[in-house]
Parts: sequence; C-alpha cells; structure tokens
Amino acid sequence: MNYFADPIKIEGNALFVSDAHLGAPSERESLQREEWLIQLLLEKKNDIQHLFFLGDMFDFWFEYRDVVPKGYFRLFNILYEMNKAGINIYFFTGNHDMWVQDYFTKQFGCRVFYKQQGLIVNGKRCVIGHGDGIGGKQYRYMFIKHTFAFKPNRVLYGFLHPRLAFTLARRFSRKSRQAHGPEEFVFRKEDEFQVKFARQVLAEEPVDLFIFGHRHIPIEYRLTEQSVFLNTGDWLDNFTYLMFEKASESPTLHYFKQN
Repeated sequence: MNYFADPIKIEGNALFVSDAHLGAPSERESLQREEWLIQLLLEKKNDIQHLFFLGDMFDFWFEYRDVVPKGYFRLFNILYEMNKAGINIYFFTGNHDMWVQDYFTKQFGCRVFYKQQGLIVNGKRCVIGHGDGIGGKQYRYMFIKHTFAFKPNRVLYGFLHPRLAFTLARRFSRKSRQAHGPEEFVFRKEDEFQVKFARQVLAEEPVDLFIFGHRHIPIEYRLTEQSVFLNTGDWLDNFTYLMFEKASESPTLHYFKQN
C-alpha cells in the first residue's frame, strides 16, 4: 500500500494521545482520568494547531440514531471549544471504539479515520493509526475484529436496548483486559507486531515516523537512521502523550503529572 500517493499535509504543533479507555474500570476512576486529560488539553490548547486521538479513548462507544453513551460532558465541552478555536482534531478508531460514526464529526468537527493513514506532518512522512491487528498473523484477533466491524452485525447490535448493549460490551471489555498478563505490556522490539508492520512498510516506501497507540507502552524506537517508531502509551497507567512541535525534528514523549 502506498501511504503517500495522496497524503494529508499539515503544519504546526501537534498533540498525540491514545488509550484513555474512559468508562473503565469504574465511574470514579474514569472521571479522574478524564479530569487529568482535560487538564492536559487546557494546558496545550493555546500551543497546538492539531490534536490526534489514536484510538481506544473510550472503553466502549456505540452510536444509535438518537442515543450515545452518557457522560464525558466536560471532555466534549473542551473539544468543542478547541474546534471553535481552529484546532484540527483527528480521531482514529481503536478496537474498543471502532463503532464511532458521525457524532464526533458533527459535534466537534473531528476527522475520523478507521485505519492507519499517511500524513506529512511538518515535512515528515508519518504513518499514523491505532496500531491493532497489523504486522503479523493475528488470525483470532482479526476474526473477532472483523466480526464486530461487519456492518450487518453492527446493525443487528443496534436493535438491542442501550442498557443491554452497553452492559454486554463492558462485560466483554472487562474480560478482555483481564486476559492480558503483565508480560503483554513489555516492549519486544523486533518481535513487536507494530515494528514488524513498520519494517514491511519501509521495504516498500520511505517513512520518517510511525506513530501508534494500542500497546499501552510509551515507546521511542529507532528503526533506521531516518525512521523512528513511536507509541503514545496510555492513560490507564502511564499517562503519556507525544508532542510534535513544528520547530522540532520529531515528536517527544512526555509524562503527565497528576495533581
């Protein structure tokens, strides 16, 4: 795949965040993380021109015609203000919020992406996305993902009452998290699926930066002299984000200090 046949070109300071999993594991913990995320956005609001959400910002998201998940008013308010201030917002869906449709576009002007995308950011060729299901033979995972993403299944799920639909989804999400042991949150360098994917792309075309989420591990890993792989980490345990300032050569990884 040629990611740069017709790339999106942007200039300016950009903030990258992923994997907040808002809504989990409890309302109290979710509200606290949401508050910290809002603090970050308020701190950066006057310094950035672009905001990237790289998937799994919500532990579950489903849009009915007239219903969306309750809550997140404070976050949505700041996104509305940022959009009105001229900040471009890019929302990449993850495996937990793949059912995003047009709510964020209509309400906050978000540009929504459902897979990795080639962008030229401050002159750098970047492949950006959530980063799930790439770079390897993840047959079981991809079967489950395609089952959920299959449009007729999404339509059928929409016939469920929201209370039942959200309860089932949260139960499935909780079991999915419990199935991951500590060893899954260790960076495996060349054995990482995302790094394998980056190597596959580099064999076909030059890329300066690969920027993903999904792994919940903050990573900066040099692939070649010209190419770097970065992962935003998460907002469950690490509270990390990337800042790509226009004057810099590449994004820098930061840890948010919770007050």
